[in-house]
Amino acid sequence: MAARAVEVEVPTDIWPTVEEYLSGFVAVEPSNSSDGLWRVVLSMKTDTTRTLGAHYGDYDDTLIWRKIDAERCVVRLTADASSAYAPVHVVRNIRTLLRLDVARYDASALFLHAGMVAWRGHGLAIAGGKGSGKTSTVLAAAAAGADFVSNDDLSLHEGPDGAVGHGWPRSVSVRLDTLAPLGLTLPADAVHPSNRHRTDAQLLMPGEIGRMLGCRIVPSAPLRAMIFPSFTGDDAFVPRRLDVKETTERLLANLLTPPVKDDELRARFAPPSTERLADRVRRIAAGVPAFALHQSLTGLGFRTELAGMLDQVVTAQ
Repeated sequence: MAARAVEVEVPTDIWPTVEEYLSGFVAVEPSNSSDGLWRVVLSMKTDTTRTLGAHYGDYDDTLIWRKIDAERCVVRLTADASSAYAPVHVVRNIRTLLRLDVARYDASALFLHAGMVAWRGHGLAIAGGKGSGKTSTVLAAAAAGADFVSNDDLSLHEGPDGAVGHGWPRSVSVRLDTLAPLGLTLPADAVHPSNRHRTDAQLLMPGEIGRMLGCRIVPSAPLRAMIFPSFTGDDAFVPRRLDVKETTERLLANLLTPPVKDDELRARFAPPSTERLADRVRRIAAGVPAFALHQSLTGLGFRTELAGMLDQVVTAQ
């Protein structure tokens, strides 16, 4: 993936948390103040500070406002001094800008609603919509010994030796009713501030996922195979090899177009055409083995059996 950049300006007490959330996925270097780069600027609001921009965030207690200066390529965030969300939304805007920039400049980029683990060094993309078991499969594989790359926002890029999957810095939503069947225990100190609003799931940052599962967090892995999971009542793992046509259809169904949900920022970037994206999908489908995987939540908790299935997938020709 060609390197892209976003400049960041935040208060010194906020920066360590921002850097921690970016760590491993986005390189942090001193700015060269290059012309044409987008900037994310965070200011802290005091009682006498005039509010700039529209309220930004998912909850009333977010207490962050955003204003986009498209002419100067600046995203200005203003956070109330009491807001716990400032680092989260700084990272969110950095991620959005980088994804839009990569989509515009990388001629091979595909953004999928998919996760990825690296099993014995081989990247396995795990794609599926809500309720398919994607997150559970990612977590179970990482608990069985895989490295964690991504849960929801996976991008594929052409490398010297074939396609490579890249993860992005974002939280993972873990449903509480999946923990016991998977044999997992939620960390007691999850830091995401929106967790106070959630009763059925918790948001975990990648570092927390690593500590919960005892796995490594890696930013990318060479794509070796693709898995499209679905739940059944049978505890056995039954991977079925997909042909190129069905693989193409499933990839297109899980393609993120556009690659972000932020309509205001998306309007500032020219996306690749639908035809170009479809061509990229067909190349991936023709070159990478893909499997439909029928499984159960209980079955995912059987580490030995899961490891055997992953071995079978990564050795497929």
